Amino acid sequence: MSYSGDRGFFSRDNIQECKDGGVELVCIPQRGGKKTPDQQAFEKSRTFKNAQKFRAGIEGRISVLLRGRGMKRCLAEGREHFELLVGAAVLANNLMVIARLLIEKHNRRRKRAA
Repeated sequence: MSYSGDRGFFSRDNIQECKDGGVELVCIPQRGGKKTPDQQAFEKSRTFKNAQKFRAGIEGRISVLLRGRGMKRCLAEGREHFELLVGAAVLANNLMVIARLLIEKHNRRRKRAA
């Protein structure tokens, strides 16, 4: 399991808490200050960069869910209801993607037939 965060979450305590919680790879870039050679090398590693790219992708998906799939505000209370809202937003997004792909496929077939 890995955890990626932005510079605002960097602290030795946060990194240690993640490791204590069973996180194998903690990828939080150091903010400001002089980086140790180990930290500098770690932040330049392929593993670190891939984890940060994955985090950026997740943030993009969250943005799509918030903007256009009804996840702006959860009026229901409790974690279970929030998880249900997130699941419904993800389902709505997946259906929209499938519909767009089917329309594109249909349009390609019509173009070839013409």
